Amino acid sequence: MGWSLINNISALNTIRNSGLAYSQMLKSMEKLSSGRKINWAADNPAGLVISERMLSQIASLNQEIENTTVAINKYQTADSTLFQLRSTLTEIRSMAVSAANEGTLSDDMREVYQNEANNLGQSYNKIIETASFGSQYLLNGSSGSAANVPKLSDFDLSTAQTSEETINAIDEEIARLDETIGGIGATQKNSLESHLSNLRVEAQNLTAAESQIRDVDYAMEFANLLRNKLIVQSAISLLSHNNLSSRSVLYLLNGD
Repeated sequence: MGWSLINNISALNTIRNSGLAYSQMLKSMEKLSSGRKINWAADNPAGLVISERMLSQIASLNQEIENTTVAINKYQTADSTLFQLRSTLTEIRSMAVSAANEGTLSDDMREVYQNEANNLGQSYNKIIETASFGSQYLLNGSSGSAANVPKLSDFDLSTAQTSEETINAIDEEIARLDETIGGIGATQKNSLESHLSNLRVEAQNLTAAESQIRDVDYAMEFANLLRNKLIVQSAISLLSHNNLSSRSVLYLLNGD
């Protein structure tokens, strides 16, 4: 290559290469600071579109996970309330068993048992009416409720015979309540918790796939940053001596 006083081609090449390296260095800094290797559509148009679609799917899955978790909490609340009702039935049954003891009870004691059983029955029915999770009732069979538990009818502990009849009626209610508790547990375990587990696995896999497309490899990108930084620094150092060739030409022309 000949020497020229007008154009310094070597210097122009150095400037062009340093500009490219500087641009790449800025891109590496952007990627490292954001944690994303795709920050603009120009970085990877197809990858950006795929990534954004995956992010939308992940957001939908996360919302469904939250909704399912809330539903599980609702059924857990219903389950706890049903066990409270079962405990109440057990207490009423114990009083009925005591009231069925014909030989040792006075009328006053029967009246005490009757009043206490009545109070428990009213409490039982009140729980069915009012038990709720947020704005939804849990046990009264209304829209969105977890179960439909029938209320207790009035029962009579005034005699041994009516007390025996009450025991049978309470046993039937306990059996129905146990069936309801089993149904609540099955729904929570087999439907909701199983669905939640599947959702979490799907969200995890999709997040991992999106990460492969969009997330930056810090080790590799930091190496790129250092490489381009060295190129820029070397180019600046070379440009500081870019007039060497011109001086050599003038030296030859002057014959000095």
